[in-house]
Amino acid sequence: MDNFMIALSAVMPFVVYILMGIICKRIGLVKEDFLKQLNTTVFKCFFPFIMFNNLYDVDFSTLRGSYYVVFAFIATVVLIIVSCLVIPIFVKENKRRGVMIQASFRSNAVLYAIPLVESVYGPVGAVKACILIAFIVPLYNIVSVVVLECYRGKSVTVKKLLLNVLKNPLIIGAIAGVIFNLLPVTMPECLASPVSVLAGIATPMSLFVLGGTLHISDMSRNKVPLVITTVQKLIVVPAIVVCLMRLGVFDFAAEESFAVFCSFATPVAAASFPMAQSMGGDAALAGEYVVVTTLCSIFTIFVWILVLV
Repeated sequence: MDNFMIALSAVMPFVVYILMGIICKRIGLVKEDFLKQLNTTVFKCFFPFIMFNNLYDVDFSTLRGSYYVVFAFIATVVLIIVSCLVIPIFVKENKRRGVMIQASFRSNAVLYAIPLVESVYGPVGAVKACILIAFIVPLYNIVSVVVLECYRGKSVTVKKLLLNVLKNPLIIGAIAGVIFNLLPVTMPECLASPVSVLAGIATPMSLFVLGGTLHISDMSRNKVPLVITTVQKLIVVPAIVVCLMRLGVFDFAAEESFAVFCSFATPVAAASFPMAQSMGGDAALAGEYVVVTTLCSIFTIFVWILVLV
């Protein structure tokens, strides 16, 4: 029962944010046009602060000896490469290709992994999860930008692609975070605090918008990709990662292995929805991925915790 409550506690805030969006839309407090404009604002204004925070706070020296981070990073890159090779074979629409590739690897690790690992292994586990996330999340975001830009549906040169990627708000936030990280000065609390608050607004707001723009009746036309990606993301990939870690080749501590597992077994990141809408992807499919994997993860995470812990 405790394990179920851990899984439920991780998922429930997301469900509440989505339900708030659905309710506000139903009672007429917000219009869909306004929500789409708000979604663009969230992507261009608030999500860059998440990237900035992730890279400004990271201590690159922690990589020394953190082989579990290297393992997770390489495993994510392999998953990205496989997705980029396989998905375009079966999916012909560019706007869906980018969204499906993004959903295959991009997890809500920030908001799931830390509380899950901490609930099982305490503060030591939380530290391990934070170190892992500091390196994995920027990879998610940067690759997502590149993938969605590649599949915008327009013919682009390498130069134009690079320029578009560099102009992306998330990449700008990442570059700013690295620059401030490398500077021999510390950001004063009077600036660091509002930056953290602005970063914290992004996910609840994007899920609220998702709830308001979600058309449940349209989900039936996407049931095949939804089922395939949900099974792949919440069951198949985590199972492969767990098997690899238990081969005996890698000598990870228990909390390190669980942190890696949580980075692969969590639902599609909420940020994928506003990104898809702002970058010409299939926003409806992206939003449905977030909703379906989030709801299913209540049960899959519960079962995984029973099996692993």
